[in-house]
Amino acid sequence: MYDVIVVGARCGGSPTAMNLAGAGHKVLVVDRATFPSDTLSTGVLSGDSVNRLRQWGLLEKVCAGSGTAVYPGTRIHVAGEAFDIPGEALCPRRTTLDKILVDAARDAGAEVREHCSVTGITRDGEGMVTGITFQSEGQTGAESARIVIGADGRNSFVARAVDAEVYGEKDSLACAYYSYFTGFPVDRNDLHFADGVAALAFPTDHGQSLLAVMQPSAAFEAWRADVEAGFRKVFSAVGLGDAFAGATRTEEYRGAAQLPNYYRKPFGPGWALVGDAGYLKDPVLGQGVNDAFRDADLLSAGLDRVFRGDASFEAAMSEYQQTRDAMTGGIYALNHAFSALKVTPGLVQTLADAAAAMQAARG
Repeated sequence: MYDVIVVGARCGGSPTAMNLAGAGHKVLVVDRATFPSDTLSTGVLSGDSVNRLRQWGLLEKVCAGSGTAVYPGTRIHVAGEAFDIPGEALCPRRTTLDKILVDAARDAGAEVREHCSVTGITRDGEGMVTGITFQSEGQTGAESARIVIGADGRNSFVARAVDAEVYGEKDSLACAYYSYFTGFPVDRNDLHFADGVAALAFPTDHGQSLLAVMQPSAAFEAWRADVEAGFRKVFSAVGLGDAFAGATRTEEYRGAAQLPNYYRKPFGPGWALVGDAGYLKDPVLGQGVNDAFRDADLLSAGLDRVFRGDASFEAAMSEYQQTRDAMTGGIYALNHAFSALKVTPGLVQTLADAAAAMQAARG
């Protein structure tokens, strides 16, 4: 029997497993993917996520594997003004980042089973989650644990299986496409907003740039018929038409029509949620990996206290939820405001105030 089974080995799951295994707990991680592999994500590291990699001893590996270096934060262009959001940032490909995280979980002592799909959640007679059933390499099986953690993303099997409560839901306002390009140099997270559109650029692996475009959700069906034309239109709208025309795309476009915004209650009898499984927002400000890393630290610290007898499960997990929600409420609201893709005086002032406050906090 394991102390913890983590379902999902990417940015929420592997750090959680790494922390718990490193603290001496018996951890199993399962993921239907094999690594390295890609996923629908820009991979932007902002906020405290770069420093978390440093604290975990993984930053040098990520920089070496991606051929990139930490760069200076984010610049947001809106209404003819540019606002610098201070801090460190990085944008490794998920093929690079996730493999390093999976290996770190293994190195810490977690058992990791790749190409292993969860088929069910097991419960005791009182309804408490007690483990998983799975299929791997044509074989079926079951494993039990004190806690099952869903780190399996926005379409979380675990969250659906336990019927996790959804709250704080906001409408999906935007759709997005992205791909990878050469010939479009960028030295930081560079976000450009105009009414009805956003163009985003990030430096990524081995000298390439990740370029993303956002439009209102209603535009998706027409846009998908000619994604390239949509990119030209949006980059022209923000004054970067010539720069985009000189870039060369190296991979297919990837996109999403619905970008949900919600919180889920992240715990219940025998289970917990981390990363996008528990809290999801539009990717417009690039906070997803940062949130997954932070929540992995919060959740693993709480469960460590539970396993050591220093706190009850209910108390530790309630604190996890309250801390997560308190730390994300402001950015959740700001993120949703930006996803409306409407440049208003109020939005510009909010951004100016936020940038000034962050600059002041850094001295």
